[in-house]
Amino acid sequence: MKGEGSGRITRLFQHSAVYAVSAAVQRLTGLLMLPVYTNFAYLASRSAFGDYALVFTFIAFMNFFYLYGMDSAFLRFFFLADRDRRTVFSSTYLILSLTSLLTTALVIGFSEPIASALLKSPTYAEFIRLAGLILLFDTLTNLPYLVLRAEERPVSFVLFRTGRFLLELALNLVFVVFLKKGVLGILYANLLAAVINWLAMLPVVARYFHWRIDLALWKEMVRFGLPFLPNGIAFMTIETIDRVLVQEFLGKDAVGLYSPNYKFGTILLLLVVAFRNAWQPFFLKIAGQRSQQEAKQTYARVFYYYLIAAGLVTLGATFTLDYILKWRLFDNFYLLGPAYWPGIPIIPVILLSYFCFGIYVIFTPGFYIQKRSGLMIWFTGTGALLNVLVNVWLLPRIGIWGAALATLASYASMAVLIFLVAQRIYPIPLQAGRILKSLFPLLLGVALYYLQPLNLFARLAILVVICLWYYWRCLTPEERRLSLRLLQAVKS
Repeated sequence: MKGEGSGRITRLFQHSAVYAVSAAVQRLTGLLMLPVYTNFAYLASRSAFGDYALVFTFIAFMNFFYLYGMDSAFLRFFFLADRDRRTVFSSTYLILSLTSLLTTALVIGFSEPIASALLKSPTYAEFIRLAGLILLFDTLTNLPYLVLRAEERPVSFVLFRTGRFLLELALNLVFVVFLKKGVLGILYANLLAAVINWLAMLPVVARYFHWRIDLALWKEMVRFGLPFLPNGIAFMTIETIDRVLVQEFLGKDAVGLYSPNYKFGTILLLLVVAFRNAWQPFFLKIAGQRSQQEAKQTYARVFYYYLIAAGLVTLGATFTLDYILKWRLFDNFYLLGPAYWPGIPIIPVILLSYFCFGIYVIFTPGFYIQKRSGLMIWFTGTGALLNVLVNVWLLPRIGIWGAALATLASYASMAVLIFLVAQRIYPIPLQAGRILKSLFPLLLGVALYYLQPLNLFARLAILVVICLWYYWRCLTPEERRLSLRLLQAVKS
C-alpha cells in the first residue's frame, strides 16, 4: 500500500509541476511586462499603474459573480454524479453562457457609475466595458479548462495556457510598447487574447457538448456550488479590497507603489494555484477509489510535503528578490522601476500570506467529501472581515505596510480556522512534532531577514543549511527516497 501511495503522490507532484508551468504562464504576462509598466515612458506615473491595478482588481473580483460556484460544482459532479459527463458539461456550459451574457450586459450598462466608484471618474467607463467583455470570454473558456483538469491532461492544459500567454504578451508589446496606448492598450491586448483563446478551446467544448439542459441536475449543482459564491466573494475581498482601501486612505500613487510589489509576492500563489489545480481532482479520485483511512494518510503526507516545499520557495524568494528586482536590464530598464523600490520590503509578508493560503487549500477535501461546503464561508468571511478591519486600522498609521499585514492576518486566520474545523469533521492523522519541525526554519528565516542585515552570501548559506534541515530532520528515510524519485519525475 505504501508503494501505491507513493506512486499516487508522485503522480500528484508531476501534475502539480506541470500545472505550475500553467499557473506561472497565466500570470507571467503581468510579471514580464512590469519593467514596461513601471517605466514612466509607457505608464506615465504610479497613479496610472494604480488605474491598471484597480481595473484588474475589478476583473478578479467579478470573476466569482460570473461563475457563482459552478466551477467547483462542475468538478465534483463530473466525478461523483450519477449523470453522464456530457450532460453535466452541457447543462453547466449553457447556463453559464446565458448568465455571463446577462452579467456583461449589466456591467456595460452601468460602466460609468462603476468607473466613478472604482476609478473616481466616469471618463474611465471604457475600461469597465472592456473588463466586462474580458470576463465574458474568460468565463466561457473556464469550463473547457476544467475538463482538461478533470481528464488529468495537464500537458494539453499548459499548451492552451501557453498559447494564451504568448498571444497576450505579443499584443501587449503592440498596444503598450509600440502604440503606447497605456492602460487601454493592456485591456485591448487582454480582450483579444481572451477571444482567440475561447475560439481555440471550442474543440474541447465540442467533445462534451449537446443541446440539453438537465434542470434537476443544474438545481442540485447550484445547491452545492452557490455556497462557494459568498465564499468566493469573501476570498476576493481578501485579495482585492486592500487596493481599494489603499486608494481611499493613501491615494492612487500608493496603489501604484503597493501593487507591483504585491505582484512579486504572488510568486508562491502561482505554485499554490498549480497545486490546487492538481489537488482537487486528485483528492476526489482518491476519496472515490480508496478507503477513508488510506485517503487520510495520503492527505497527511501531502500536507507535510507542502510545508517543506512551500517553506523553501518562501525563503528562497525572501532572501533573493530584493537583489533581483534592482538588477538593471539595460539603459534605464530594471525588473522593477526604481520609483517602486520602497515597496520591496513588503514582499516576504505577502509570501507568508500565500504560504498560509496553501495550508487552507490542503484542508478542503473533507468539506467536498462530506458535502459541507457551506461551512467554508465562515473561514473566508472571517478572513475578509479581519482584512478590512486591519486595513482601516493600520493604513493611516503605517501606510502600505498596513495592507500587507492585513493580507497576512486574513490568510493566517483562514488556515487556523479550517485546520481546526476540518480535524473535527474529517480528521487527518497528523504529528505535531513534524509540523513544528517544518515550520521552524521558515519563521526563523523570515525573522532574520527583517531583524538582521545579511549580505547575499550569508543568505544563500542560510538557505543551504535550511535545505539540509528539511531533508535530514523533516523527512523519513522512505520519504527521502521518494523525494529523489520526485526529482527524477520532474526531469522526465
